[in-house]
Order: sequence, then C-alpha cells, then structure tokens
Amino acid sequence: MGGLIAQIIMKQCTLCEGTGIVDGIRCEVCHGKGEVEQCLLCSSPITSSLKIKICESCEENHEIVLELDSLSGYSDIILGKSYLGKIKRIGDVGYFVALNTSISGLIRRRDVTKKYMLNQEVVVKAESLRDNRLDFIPLNIEKYTLIPIKKDIPLWKINDITDKAMNGAIMIHGIVSRVQRTSGPTIFSIYDETGAIECAAFARGQRAYPAIDVENVVEVRGEVSLRQDKLQIEVRDMEKLYGSRQSMVRDAIDKFIEEEAAPSDIPLLVASPVGEELREKMLLIAKELRKAVYKGIPILIRHHADCDGFIGGIALDIAIRPLLREHSPDKEAEWHLFRRSPSRAPFYEMEDVVRDLNYAHEDASRFGQSMPLVLIIDNGSTREDMPAIRKFKVYGSKILVVDHHYPGEVKDGKVEVDELVDIHVNPYLVGGDYTFTAGCQGVEIARLINPEISEKIKHLPGIACSADRAKSEIADAYINIAMEKGYTQENMLKIAECVDFEAFYLRFMDGKTLVEDFLGLGRLDRQRNLLEVVGSEVERLREQQLKTVLVNAKSVKLANNLLLSTLDLDQYSHKFTYPPPGKTTGMLHDIKAKENSKRRTVTLAYGPDFVILRATEDVSRDMGLNVNIFVKELSEELPQAGIDGGGHEVAGSIKFVEGYRKPVLEKLAEKVAKLKA
Repeated sequence: MGGLIAQIIMKQCTLCEGTGIVDGIRCEVCHGKGEVEQCLLCSSPITSSLKIKICESCEENHEIVLELDSLSGYSDIILGKSYLGKIKRIGDVGYFVALNTSISGLIRRRDVTKKYMLNQEVVVKAESLRDNRLDFIPLNIEKYTLIPIKKDIPLWKINDITDKAMNGAIMIHGIVSRVQRTSGPTIFSIYDETGAIECAAFARGQRAYPAIDVENVVEVRGEVSLRQDKLQIEVRDMEKLYGSRQSMVRDAIDKFIEEEAAPSDIPLLVASPVGEELREKMLLIAKELRKAVYKGIPILIRHHADCDGFIGGIALDIAIRPLLREHSPDKEAEWHLFRRSPSRAPFYEMEDVVRDLNYAHEDASRFGQSMPLVLIIDNGSTREDMPAIRKFKVYGSKILVVDHHYPGEVKDGKVEVDELVDIHVNPYLVGGDYTFTAGCQGVEIARLINPEISEKIKHLPGIACSADRAKSEIADAYINIAMEKGYTQENMLKIAECVDFEAFYLRFMDGKTLVEDFLGLGRLDRQRNLLEVVGSEVERLREQQLKTVLVNAKSVKLANNLLLSTLDLDQYSHKFTYPPPGKTTGMLHDIKAKENSKRRTVTLAYGPDFVILRATEDVSRDMGLNVNIFVKELSEELPQAGIDGGGHEVAGSIKFVEGYRKPVLEKLAEKVAKLKA
C-alpha cells in the first residue's frame, strides 16, 4: 500500500544533534536518520508514523481537510478523515463526489442536508470503503485548514527508467529544455544528470502548466508509457521547485554535465606552436557545444560561403548530429536543435542576423525551445561583424567565434570583438596568421567534440588550405595528411573550385549532402563523377570569363618594383553568374603572378561601389601590405566615402559610396605605389 505525503520539511534532530546516535545507540526520536520531519502547521517535530505530516496536537486543534493529488488511489484513503471533493454527477441514490480523476464516492440521499450543484466543492468524510466503493458523509463546515497530499512515489533518475516502470507512477526532478504545444498534449522535454525524457501533459484547449517554461527546475509526477518506441511520462502533476530544493537539483545536474561534456583531450592532427596556443580555447568551444547537446539548447552555426568556411561548418555538423541523436529524447532533434547556414559576405552581416533571429523565434514558437548557442566560423573576428553580433546578444545567446581573418590590433591577446563574444579563437591572437585556416580549426574542434569521426574528416584541412592558398609549415602538414589519403594538389584545388561553384548557387542553403559528396564524405564514385561534371562546367565558365578579362586588364610596373594590374569588373565581366567578382579577381591575379613570377604582384578589380584586392604573399611579408590597414586609413582620409571592408592581409575587398569611386581608387593605387621593401 502506497503512503501519502504532503510537502515534507526536515529539521535536524535536537536530541542527537544530527548524528543519529545517542550514547552509542540509535536515536529513538529520529530513528538514526539525524533529522526529523516537521509539522506543516506548527513546525514541531513529528516522531510518529502518521501518513499526514501534521502533529497530533495540530490535528486535534484544527479542522483538517485533505486534498488528494491525481496519482492517489483508493488504497490511499484513510477512513474517518475529511477530504475536499467536487460534485461530478447527481443521481437518484445521491451525489457522486470525485476526490481526483481516479477516486469517487457517493453521498447517499439520506445523509444530505442541503442541495448541491454540479462541480460544486464539498467537504466530505470517508465513511466506508469496500471493493473500491467509497461512501461519504457530507460535512457542512465553512472554516477549515486545507492540506495538499501527494502520493508517496519513488524518485527516479531519467536513465534508470526502463520498461519495468511501464504503467507505474514515478517522480523525476529535472530542468525543462523545451515546451512544445501540440494539437494534443503539451510536450515538456526534461533532463537531469543522467539523461532526458519527454513528458506529455494534457489540458483542454490550452497549454498545460502555462507558468512552467524553459530553464525551470521542476518536479514531475506521472505514469510511464511507450510512444513511438520511446518511453515518455504522462504528467499527472508538475510544479516548479524553489529555494534549496531547486538549487540542489540544478547544482547536481550542472556538476554532472560539466564533467560529462568535457571534450576528449586528443592531440591535434598537426602539432604546431599556434595550434597549441589555441588548444585551450578550442577545448572550451568543444565543451560549450557538447553542453548545449546535453541541455537541449539549439545550436546555430554560421560560416562563410566558400570552401574553407564550408569545411569548418560541415566538420562540426558531422560531429554534433550523432550526439543529438544519442542524447535527445526528440527523434527530430538534429533538425529542431541544429541549423547551419552559409554567409555570402566575408563577415556576419545584418542580413544574416535578421534571418537567424527570425528562424530562432519561429523555432521557439513551434518547438518551445530556447534561443540558440551561436558559433560563427570563418567570419566573426572583425569590426564589420560586430553590429550583427551585438544584435544577437540582445537575446542572451552565447556567441562563439572561430576565424582566421585579420581581427585588428591585438592588445594582451584580445581585439575589439572580444568585448561581445564569449569565446574567440583566431591565430592572430597568439601571433599566428591566416594560414591556420578556419577549416583547419573547425576540423580540430569537431574531433575534440566527437573523436570517432577523426578518420572520416582528417583530409578536409588539406583541402581548406589549398582553397585559401595557405602557404606555411602548418598548411603544408595538413595538405600532406590529405595526400596520404590519396588526394593530389590538383585534385584538392579542383574540389575547392567545385565547392565554391556550388556555394555560389546555394546562396543561403546549407547544401549538406551535395557539398559532403564533393568533399569525399559520401560515396567516392559519386565524388569522382561530380568533380568531372561540375569541374568541366567550372572550367568552361572560367575560360569564358578570362577571354574578356585578360584582354581588358591593364598592368603597369611601379617604381617600387611591383606589378599592378587593374580591371573594371562593371564593364568587362559577366554579372550575376559564376565566377563572381572575387573569384574573377583571383583568377586574373593568379595568371598575372604566374606570368611575372620574378616580380611582386598586386591586382585591383573594381565595380561601381567596391574594389577587390589580391596580392602575392611576399608583398605582405616584405612590404607590409594589409588590406585591413588600407581600409582603416582610407576611412580616415575619405570619411564622406562611407568606406568599409576588410579580409586577409593579401586578399580582401573595400566598399564605398559610388560617387567617390575615383578618389578611393586613386588613393588606393597611391598607397600600393608607396609600399617599400
């Protein structure tokens, strides 16, 4: 027979002072527990085994009426006690009274002294019980002390719930990660330190338990059932926990998740001073992403829409989705709790953040989840990223950044954007440069999150380095790893070209399966066929563009021994098709640099309101060229031109107001001409 409990309040035993022992033997007052229950009314110790937590004195001096919870059954009725019920049916023999959804009894006509209405509350005394047939005597009392009573049921840890608990009453303590209103029940996703489970609560025409929301610590009482091959709890009662009960539950869960979410401390694919300097922050980012999985927090990944950015984003995609499938009670978790989107601009712009916030609010409304954890990769480090990041921070989301673009002046290992973001990984912060690309960093973080995917993705950094023309010891080491898996330099460049081609037409779509096929993450025969088909189309479009570009590009040898090539993209290139302006500029620059291998080369290609700059590595290394510094100087010299932009030292773009194109281009060319070795 199950017992009944009200809200149990414990107090240290005054006789044994909490030890449970008096003079070497078990304390007679607390029975060795060290604490005693307190009376709900007067707080005096209860030393008897009363089913209701009221001391004998209060029971004698108060008119006690009990209110049963929905899990209580006939076996929990105490004859002679008073209960609060409702009139649910009126018959010839009398009034039928419900104490909860499971217990009802009869007030016989002969015992009625006044008329009752349907759904009227009534105080009754349990007179007799036989074969679940309960008889009541009405009590015409107006003043009484109402004591809520809960059935004494076991407290379970979520991962301990098995088929054996089916159709049985259980209780769990946990934190709400999702509240989804459906056409039927309201679905609450609850997690504790062992796992997560869905809880279905029914309410006619409205959301059940409207006061309970995401991040609340709750006690759930209900029955275990099976739905779509997964255990769930049909909620009979749910309440927020407060005070010490809340903090005890939250602290236990937070402590466990902190330990469980610790990423695998495996070595990086390539050992390097820059990688080791960034390792601690990469571990922190991996941990934040793993914690989000355990807590049911949505994850949003934003990456630049080029091969390097796609590689970083897809590596994390491959690492995180299996964890969501494993740890979330929601079968659709990898779609509800994960989103990856490319950014066309080389920074996190307002168009991106508006889309992301709109999707986040829609998901919160449809699926009842919290605002997402945001990871920006291959973008996020520069001043241009800050307005969008600042806007997202208004909604309380954590922002993580993994980038390799020049972030501005570094002071004490920090830059301007560090004021806004929670964790910032960038090789420039530790004395490195862009050759430790975002794709390389993304793959390393993905391996820390989910080491099981290491073999599958370890060739990707080599492709990323080839795509971004990275030349350094660390880039060469990653390229060698890819070559050990059978990829040639030519093959990697072809993959990069094809991914950039697909990215151009994907626009804001993630292109998951399509891009994965190009990267050799699916069927290898399909990869070969795609590279052949798309590669030939890319080559055709490149040649078509170059026929016009090469004829109309102008080159001049400067006094500082630089070869400066210029091109009017607005007049002499195809618009709104592949290759786009940045790719066209890169193609022209590569040809000019190859034709003049003994001379440092700079290429400027411009449109109505922008100019794209490309330069050989030696111009930056030996002469100090940096697109980001040019942007800063031009904005100070021509404040009315609305200058903005940036990128890598030798590859970037500058935007301006169309009417100031001539003075901007003149000053930029002048700065290039003044560079000195």
